[in-house]
This record gives sequence, structure tokens and C-alpha cells, in this order.
Amino acid sequence: MFYGAANATAQSSGTSFGGKIHGDILGKDDFLRLLTVQLRYQDPINPVQDQEFVAQLAQFSSLEQMQNLNTTMSEMMKAQQQLTALGQAMNMLGKQVELQTWAGENIFGVVEGVQFRDAWPLVQVDGRLYDFGEVVSISQGGSPSE
Repeated sequence: MFYGAANATAQSSGTSFGGKIHGDILGKDDFLRLLTVQLRYQDPINPVQDQEFVAQLAQFSSLEQMQNLNTTMSEMMKAQQQLTALGQAMNMLGKQVELQTWAGENIFGVVEGVQFRDAWPLVQVDGRLYDFGEVVSISQGGSPSE
């Protein structure tokens, strides 16, 4: 009932509701569009029952809440990764590190400081800042004479 009417309308307008739209998964906007099409082209002799309509609204609400939960979890994971990286960078203070810079240089030196910029730690070696991702090895002791 619902899919057939929406699909027939979509085919006449040149839009496809057959599983995917524009190569992406169906989202809440697509769900509302389908619901609107269903209501607009429903059979006047046999209209959508209240229970069906309420069930579809509940599905929409569930979809929206799942999307919000997914966004929140992604943000929490990113924040956790940033905090973990900052903690690891702080543990490098005073330690000998080897850096492989994005430009391809190999640099050896002692981590003198740590900064947090653009939500990612930078390590200071020989007065210059390097991205945390450029660190390739860490050694105990701050100088070769130790």
C-alpha cells in the first residue's frame, strides 16, 4: 500500500524511492517525504488507519533518535581519542623521540613541551612544534649521556 503509491508517484516525477536516494541511505527527510506522498495520494475510499499513521510516526521518531545517538557517540569517541593522545603526549615530556615529519625529515630530540591546538596535541622538540602523529619512537632518558 504505502510503498506502491509512493513508488508510483516517485516514478512519474523521475525520483526513485526504491531503497536508496542519490546513492545515500534513506534519512529522516526522505522518510517525511515518503509519508507526505503517502498522505497526499492515499485512497479516499480506504484512507490510512490511525494506528498505521501513529506507527509510522513512531518509526520516524525512533530513526531520528538513533541518528542523534550515533552523532553523540561519534563526538564522544573523537573527544576520547583527543584526550588519550594528549595524555600520551604529556607522558613524552623529557623523553628522547624520533620524528618522521610530514615533509619526510627524520628528527631526533627531547620533548620539551606539549601544546593542544585544533583539538590535537603538538610536541615541542628543539624549540619547534611537531604534530603528535609524526612521533615514530620514544626512548627513556632525556639525553644520550644518561
